[in-house]
Amino acid sequence: MAQGGAKLGKAKKSAGSQRRKQVVKKTVGKGRKAYKAKGRKGAVEREKNETSKAINRKNEALVCARAVGSGDRFFLKDIRETGKKEIDQQNKERYRKENKSAKVTDRLKDQLKKLGREVE
Repeated sequence: MAQGGAKLGKAKKSAGSQRRKQVVKKTVGKGRKAYKAKGRKGAVEREKNETSKAINRKNEALVCARAVGSGDRFFLKDIRETGKKEIDQQNKERYRKENKSAKVTDRLKDQLKKLGREVE
């Protein structure tokens, strides 16, 4: 029998050493667990946050307007003020649209009169 011809692999690790390896995982004990994004990613995150806040403010204003518009006495001053502002803004927008459509019809009637067509 020839000696030294077969290569032996690495020695098999014992179960105890493998168990110890699993337990000894490095965990962060101090400091921040996550870091604030910088550069382009940070800008994207800030933009997303601002968008979310704007949507939340708008939704809150609409809810306040509904609560105040229901007719009951509302005791929370900040919500009451926000609701009143939103109702006023909605009324202003509605009047603007109505006036704009009235102006369009007047303008079209004038053009038809210039062309010689009869308008009721």
